Amino acid sequence: MLHSSVCCFWRTIAVIIVAIISQDEVVSAHKLSHLTSTFIPSSSTPSLLRHRHQGSCKNNSCSGSFSGRIKLVDTATHVLCSSSSPISSSSQLTSPSPWSPGKWKLTLDFGVDEPKPDSSSLEQNENRIQLHKLLGDNWGAEGGRLILPFEVIISSETSSTDKNGRGQANPSAEMTWLGGKPTGSIQCIPKETNDDENDDEQIHHATYINNKGEQRVQISPGLWRNEPPTPILPSFTKILSGQASSLRMYLKLVNSIERNTISFPEDQLLLLKSNTFRTTQYASGIQTALPYQYAKEQSQQALEEQLNHETGDRRLDGSDLLETAAAYKDIAALVMERDERRRRWKEVEGVLPKISGPSIKIGRAATMEELLNDVKRWGIWPGDTELMTVERGVVLAAVSAKQKKQSIFPWMQDTNSEEMVVVGKWSATPLFDE
Repeated sequence: MLHSSVCCFWRTIAVIIVAIISQDEVVSAHKLSHLTSTFIPSSSTPSLLRHRHQGSCKNNSCSGSFSGRIKLVDTATHVLCSSSSPISSSSQLTSPSPWSPGKWKLTLDFGVDEPKPDSSSLEQNENRIQLHKLLGDNWGAEGGRLILPFEVIISSETSSTDKNGRGQANPSAEMTWLGGKPTGSIQCIPKETNDDENDDEQIHHATYINNKGEQRVQISPGLWRNEPPTPILPSFTKILSGQASSLRMYLKLVNSIERNTISFPEDQLLLLKSNTFRTTQYASGIQTALPYQYAKEQSQQALEEQLNHETGDRRLDGSDLLETAAAYKDIAALVMERDERRRRWKEVEGVLPKISGPSIKIGRAATMEELLNDVKRWGIWPGDTELMTVERGVVLAAVSAKQKKQSIFPWMQDTNSEEMVVVGKWSATPLFDE
């Protein structure tokens, strides 16, 4: 009984040390160079990863067993390795022309997300401060949300005005957001109405419900630009295989909207951005993500195995002080290795495919054919004959803010400028005419 208590004591101390080390996210390259010099799978790595790194599967046999989301990637990579073509049956689903327009349903989800206990929580808190500064302390309070779904036509035309004759808003703000020459336009599809009058005031593109009943929303057309991927500097000097393209576009709410603590004034400019993938690009991205994700999961598993009370490192029992100290050193090395692999994963996670979707259930195996034939994921988007998927992105609002300038002339001290603040998320679902 005494020996068991001593063992638990020393293992508890080890867990506390791991927690303390984990809080230090900045680890010098010198300390980590001997721990994580490469992510190339070793001989102890499942054969699937060794085949994937070499770019082939021997005898069409890929093995490997991971948990949850890793298993999903595992099976997808098996299909990619054993197929002569990475897209197989999905290659039949193509656009008739690289300039063919596509029909999509956009869903804007306005609201403030609760901060998550990870490295992104700091960025979320900073956005919340800026949000309250520009839109008021009550904006998005008490979990308020406003969902705005509407249908659009995506075309390669770059000049468009709505039926009311309204042109685009201040072009400087939109062109700055696009970051270059637009590659197409986005036109909202009017909703059908049973009203007898069919004038401009009755034309609307979206509806939502608030305490006053159903509200109609008019949305002006906008432009979009799909930028090709760029290297993730300074860690990578070349583009990763399957790295995402960056979609940016903008729309404008013609009339004001309000629901609970969410509100926007008339002529509110909305800026949307998201990652996009063509089918071949998506398949390559999954292969690129696999070793990074496996390395992250494997390093966490190795640490947990060492700390396990039943099967872990017996030196942590505390029977020999020198051996226990050596065990602590090994645990610290495992923590640093895990944190470094997590850091590398976070570097590439934002530009590689997220393996989830409306038709895919996490926790079971899914083939690449299923992912590429997911009808709720792939649609026609001008620029290529391959279909495209648009991942869940963020919505920003352009808000006017007064700035103080030091000047000897009183009338030159106050200037108006537009600041961008995240106000929600958005998603896109392809639509096809029956």
